[in-house]
Amino acid sequence: MRSLNSIKNIMSSVGITLVISVLGFLTRKIFLDTLGEEYLGLNGLLMNVIGMLSLVESGVGVSIVYNLYKPLANGNKPEIIALVQLYRKIYRYIAIGIILLSIAMFPFLKYLIHDDSGISYIGIVYFIFVGNSVIGYLMADKLSLINSDQKQYKLAGYNLTYQLLMYGVKILILVYLKNYIMFLLVELMCNGLYNLLIRRKVYSLYPYINTKIRYSVPTDVRKNIVRNVKALFLTSIGGYLVHSTDNILISSFVGLGVVGLYSNYTLIVNQVKALANPLMSGVKDSVGNLVSSESKEKQYEVFNVLFFVNFVVISSICILLFCLLNPFIEWWLGNKYVFEIWIVAIICLNLYVDMIRSSALTFKTVSGIFVQDRYVALITGIVNLGVSIILVRYLGLAGILLGTSIAFLSTNSWNWPRLIFKYTFGKSPYIYYRKYLMYALLTTIMCSGCNYINGLLFGQRCSVVSILCRGMIDITIIAAVYFVLFRHTNEYMYSIKIISAVIRHRK
Repeated sequence: MRSLNSIKNIMSSVGITLVISVLGFLTRKIFLDTLGEEYLGLNGLLMNVIGMLSLVESGVGVSIVYNLYKPLANGNKPEIIALVQLYRKIYRYIAIGIILLSIAMFPFLKYLIHDDSGISYIGIVYFIFVGNSVIGYLMADKLSLINSDQKQYKLAGYNLTYQLLMYGVKILILVYLKNYIMFLLVELMCNGLYNLLIRRKVYSLYPYINTKIRYSVPTDVRKNIVRNVKALFLTSIGGYLVHSTDNILISSFVGLGVVGLYSNYTLIVNQVKALANPLMSGVKDSVGNLVSSESKEKQYEVFNVLFFVNFVVISSICILLFCLLNPFIEWWLGNKYVFEIWIVAIICLNLYVDMIRSSALTFKTVSGIFVQDRYVALITGIVNLGVSIILVRYLGLAGILLGTSIAFLSTNSWNWPRLIFKYTFGKSPYIYYRKYLMYALLTTIMCSGCNYINGLLFGQRCSVVSILCRGMIDITIIAAVYFVLFRHTNEYMYSIKIISAVIRHRK
């Protein structure tokens, strides 16, 4: 059942993400043609500013979702209701807090823009972004419940309808009105409608939570939530400093236009991550069940398989992006939007060191390891911010991006595995570190090799046909090399066994 639900979640997520990706690329092209890169840069900047305000959340959602696994598995409805009610109450206060903080933050917004962008109505734009954020928090309790219960696929139809409607109307506004405010208001209205539909769907799946009777969270669970939230608060700050400060630094030190150029690359990277994430997040809740019901040896076996699959997926993605990002950008938007290859290399490096940690993060989260590393994320964020500010003076955009790589590699890339090996498996983490270095070296060699072969065969050609051919050749090389190298490993054979079992079950 765990595997089947995971597969359903993965398939539905990947299908919707593919549709969203196509619509996102089309919308971005029209956006740049009609409004320009400065407006695109403002989009990226304000998303990061809103991320700063969202630090008020402090990891409450993660902690409550973790505590939902057990009552959902046991069918303990009173505890489920109590946790959902607590979640709802807390997030209403968070929404109010974000509104108040956004008002206080507004006078300082002008100091984050390096150059004179000439954009009017920045205040209106800013508060539309705030409104979108608040709507999400008001409905977060419903999504947490259905995600914890591994039934995200039941929302696939709603999600697809929402995306089609939103992007369709956005494109019409860009083409016929060329109005940025209306462009943003459409997303706000569609977001509100989508969340109302989710509310209705969740109440139909879990009618027992729609009650006016107040339930109390057990004392031990409440204490656990408080303890984890305290730890996750520092983690949230660190995560923001790592993931959400690049656009602010680029805007402040380099320029709003460069934020727009960089956002074209991040759009592609984020869409690819969105396709890959279901492979990891789709099994996270299954792993949560596994940790609570299986032996340490079984957990360790599954972790190795998960790490291997994680590596194959992420390394393949990074190789393809390194070889195809610039040709695709040039074909899609034009040569003036293309970065130097070494900037692309740093973007791919950041993606790799970030996502290769997914298997460790999954096990750390479902094992409830929050307190033990409460300071590491904050240290990571401080390292990222400090190194980025130093290097930007010498390397510009590349310095900011390198700060992220250095921060990851110097802290939680090794600390998360250390914690799960100590507290979950009871083993030494050095075997993981050896695999990590081997996987990283192999990915680097494959990036260089595939890019060299692409250069020999296609030169500077950037047509649709040449891009597709590059991709097919790269995929063939990756598949052949990884099959030869790993076909006899336990992880490879176990992965094939699981896939075969799922296919037979589906049939």
